[in-house]
Amino acid sequence: MKKFLLFLLLIVISCPVFAEYKPIPKELSKQYKKEMESIIDKGYPKAIKNINEYYDYVLKKRYVPEVSIYDTPLFIYADMMKTTQEKYLKSEYKPDGTDSISPASEFLYQYLKDNKVNIQKLKNINRYAELKDKQIQKLVF
Repeated sequence: MKKFLLFLLLIVISCPVFAEYKPIPKELSKQYKKEMESIIDKGYPKAIKNINEYYDYVLKKRYVPEVSIYDTPLFIYADMMKTTQEKYLKSEYKPDGTDSISPASEFLYQYLKDNKVNIQKLKNINRYAELKDKQIQKLVF
């Protein structure tokens, strides 16, 4: 029984390894890069606004919601995933059903890297969220 459970556990753990990476066709790489950067550019001000609203809410209520301040730009990642899957990979977009950017970030990482998408604004959003989170920790706790 133990061997069976161990075998089953190994299968479940290794399932993500079998996920297949399908590269964006070379002839669409420049278009993909441009479109991803456009999604990031358009979402950047809204993400900063979301972080500020989260911060103000916590200061006002003295309560930290279940949603992480780091996941406030989730809509950017959702738009990028939808575009990547539907337009470039010709597959159906299925939202992850989570309020975390981690699954989307992991999925998109190789596409953004391979197509040299400028993700500086995504990094800036994360740094800003980190700054506000540190301020929250000092003021609330």
